[in-house]
Amino acid sequence: MNPETRVCQNCKNNFNIGSDDFKFYEKIKVPPPTFCPECRSIRRLCWRNVRSLYKRECGLCKKLLISMYADGPDVYCNDCWNGDNWDQYRSGKDYDFSKPFFVQLKELLDDAPRVFQYRSGNFVNSDFSNYSVDNRNVYLAYSAINCEDIMYSETIEKSKNSIDSYSSFKIDGCSNNVDSDLNYNTHYSVRSSDCIDSYFLFDCSNCQNCCLSSNLRNQKYVFKNQKLSEEEYKKQVSNLHLNSHSGMSQALSDYNKLIKNDTIHRYSLIINSKLAEGDNIKNSKNIKASFDVWDSEDIAYSFRATQGEKDSYDVSGGGRNSELTYETLAASISSYKNFFCYITLTCTDCEYSGIMRNCSNCFGCFGIHNAEYCILNKRYSKEKYFEMVSKIKKHMNDMPYVDKNGRLYKYGEFFPFELSPFGYNETNANDFFSISEGEANSKGYNWKKREKREYNITTKSSDLPDDINNVTENVLNEIIACPNEGAQVYQCTTAYKIVPNELQFYKQKSLPLPRYCPNCRHYQRLKFRNPLKLWHRKCMKKGCTNEFETSYSPERSEIIYCERCYQQEVY
Repeated sequence: MNPETRVCQNCKNNFNIGSDDFKFYEKIKVPPPTFCPECRSIRRLCWRNVRSLYKRECGLCKKLLISMYADGPDVYCNDCWNGDNWDQYRSGKDYDFSKPFFVQLKELLDDAPRVFQYRSGNFVNSDFSNYSVDNRNVYLAYSAINCEDIMYSETIEKSKNSIDSYSSFKIDGCSNNVDSDLNYNTHYSVRSSDCIDSYFLFDCSNCQNCCLSSNLRNQKYVFKNQKLSEEEYKKQVSNLHLNSHSGMSQALSDYNKLIKNDTIHRYSLIINSKLAEGDNIKNSKNIKASFDVWDSEDIAYSFRATQGEKDSYDVSGGGRNSELTYETLAASISSYKNFFCYITLTCTDCEYSGIMRNCSNCFGCFGIHNAEYCILNKRYSKEKYFEMVSKIKKHMNDMPYVDKNGRLYKYGEFFPFELSPFGYNETNANDFFSISEGEANSKGYNWKKREKREYNITTKSSDLPDDINNVTENVLNEIIACPNEGAQVYQCTTAYKIVPNELQFYKQKSLPLPRYCPNCRHYQRLKFRNPLKLWHRKCMKKGCTNEFETSYSPERSEIIYCERCYQQEVY
């Protein structure tokens, strides 16, 4: 089919559906979307709560759990979830052709038990995490995979002894790394890799003992992009007084100016990839309008598609050899032909289903595992299953669900916003597409009212010792007021504590105590990332006429170069 321009049901803006898009939809036998790519991404991310955790009891053994669900049906611990002491089909329902499909799915969601968190593998001392795999000593860190001794971080893999980092891989002894890989003892690193014993680097590679610098390659003892002797370098870094909060704050201010005014920005972070469009793409090919993609191919309109994701559209968190997935959130580990699904692991031919493992041919199911030929958690024969699914898809088109804002949900749309078990402000949607409570209400998105917290605050963060060398273990007894005073835009927790392992890290690295709660620090880190959007722009190198799609919006002040000009300037 020829490309078409359509109007998004949600934002009312025009969006394009290309010829390749139509081919994909035809291959998997789904209708073209009625939401634009950005609104589809927001709709999926409204179901991805990784950071908001609540105390709940296991519905079976009554063990206290740290769950991503604040309320709703029972949550089960891993042992009970995987055990035989409950009937996973007890919530099964007959399909009712007198009611819209999503009305019936909501009834199932209100009844079927859920596993308390999304995690798999082995965990040691890592209760305060979520969306995680195989971790040891992980505390308030999320989307962490194969990590050890990690705190206050998100989207981090195969790393250890690090704190306050985001979207980083194989880092060790680091803090405040963002989109950085293979760094050691490096602090405040953005889009940098293979760096050692360094501070405040942007777009640097294979550097050692470098500070407040950008666009470096294979350098030692560089300070503010000036090559120095070892002795002079150490003197300059010492003069920053990075062991103090005042010194660190001034250096951070200088770092932000460096990034905005004195750095050449590559139009996109695309490494070892072919035919790739988007940002933060590595070792991949045939990528269209996607972000945080690596080791994958034939991906479009996706965020965080990794480790062998193939031939998939509209993926938000997926991979590990999954294929032909569409409009999914966390459909991974060798999943195949999962459409409109939420947390489906090693599942095949499943649609409109979630929180499932080792299932095949399930439609509209939640909270079951090792099952096949099920609809609304009720088992059918193979022949009856396919007969029913065909009728249900037709019924979804003949009697579509209409949400409270008048959006129409026929077959081919992901779950409606209002069915999400989370508030918009609890989810990754708020991280990347932040809006106010009033805006969320006007758009028909859920919003979680924050419980008022009455902490017995013992000190203000401004009263903490400036120098880490003057901090004693008495600080572990303090309840510290966060300066943002519960601001919802940052999901501020109002107060925070310093825990023993954290203090040990700051002492070992000669870094000052943080002045904000972990959630506020998380949102400060996100400011170092570009949005999940693309703009058409021209290279800013004088005389160059190259054009490209970039996640740097036109009104930003940074110097943006095309790949050719960037390579000529930096290498």
